Amino acid sequence: MNAPRTACVVGAGIVGCATAHALARDGWRVILVDAAASPGQGATLANGAQLSYSYVEPLATPAALAALPRWLLAPDSPLRWRPRPEWAHLRWLLAFVLACRQARVRRTTAELLALSFHSRDVLHRWLREPGLGEAALAAGHAQPGKLVLYRQAAQREAVERQVEHQRVFGCRQRLVSADECRTLEPALAATGGGDIAFGVWTEDEEVIDAAKLAAALARQTGSVQRRLGCTAEGFVRRSGRIAGLRLAGGEEIAADAFVLAAGPGSAALLQPLGVALPIEPIKGYSITLPVRQPAAAPRASITDSARKLVHARLGDSLRVAGFAELCGSDRAVDARRIEALCQAVRETYPGACDFSQVNPWAGLRPATPSGRPLVGATRWPNLWINTGHGALGLTLAAGSASLLADLMQGRTPAIDATPYRPRAC
Repeated sequence: MNAPRTACVVGAGIVGCATAHALARDGWRVILVDAAASPGQGATLANGAQLSYSYVEPLATPAALAALPRWLLAPDSPLRWRPRPEWAHLRWLLAFVLACRQARVRRTTAELLALSFHSRDVLHRWLREPGLGEAALAAGHAQPGKLVLYRQAAQREAVERQVEHQRVFGCRQRLVSADECRTLEPALAATGGGDIAFGVWTEDEEVIDAAKLAAALARQTGSVQRRLGCTAEGFVRRSGRIAGLRLAGGEEIAADAFVLAAGPGSAALLQPLGVALPIEPIKGYSITLPVRQPAAAPRASITDSARKLVHARLGDSLRVAGFAELCGSDRAVDARRIEALCQAVRETYPGACDFSQVNPWAGLRPATPSGRPLVGATRWPNLWINTGHGALGLTLAAGSASLLADLMQGRTPAIDATPYRPRAC
């Protein structure tokens, strides 16, 4: 019997851990490498926690482009941009503007929905495996539904068109009145829910703690060797192939195949190989608050479209996340952003949470201009990529991992892999 092939996966966030799990299920011997001491410590650690399968419209839209000047000038804007005189940054911005065309957005949304629903099916299949289901429950996995709040009645017509468009692809959504919003989520009734005009309700959306899920995926499969606390410095090339991964200190890890799932760090590792990735790190923030009065905190996942904030209940905690900052690799936590998140909770769910334990966090999400992740082969025959998921890493992780495993095994994937090829971004 032939010995199992070895795959070295670089990056132990939710995407890397899902990739390791998918490959191990296919019989690969996997070496999972990350600089952090445990899985899920980067952009995965305290993200929005929403498995938003029907909400994958990219950041690049005509509406976002029209609002960009106002957002950039407002001090409390959900979007910030710090210009950098770098060709890669400017090229990304140009590609982002071109991706805002309506026809492009419709196509990208359809492609992301296909990957999203595939991801849901894959994750549900994994969660039926011994051990993973119990771990998922411990990670707060639930299906509370998702309610998106809109505060301007003038938005209704455009939102209704989007809901009808997505219905064709299998999204089960419906527009609801302001009163229905408060009925679906009684916690909104404490303040009247603010100036709600209407909402969109999707009953089958889910939540889970991404970092705990990543750890469970890395832990549940015996054929995954974890090399955590090890910093990848580059790849070793021999005879037109990647022969090894070079770690800080000079150690080399040999493998038959290498998968790069290192988030924003992926581009720098590939640059010496002549592979350019169109990835921009976009910083997001979150707080995780202990729930003091369960009846006053939301049970459903809530997205406040005006503030660009998401709220997810994880057992006895409330995760609130939002904002997008194009500021390079700056990971500093801006206290003003954290206070804005806290204030939004105070106003919307008064008395619900304990603010003595805010647990502030900021992380860098790897984003392509179009919003589509990069999944597939490179021009190096044994080097593969699974990165660029932006704010959808948790939602798309299982699907993109399964897609990549199919490609590496030479199988026909369950969905068309063409849109996610690294060259097609």
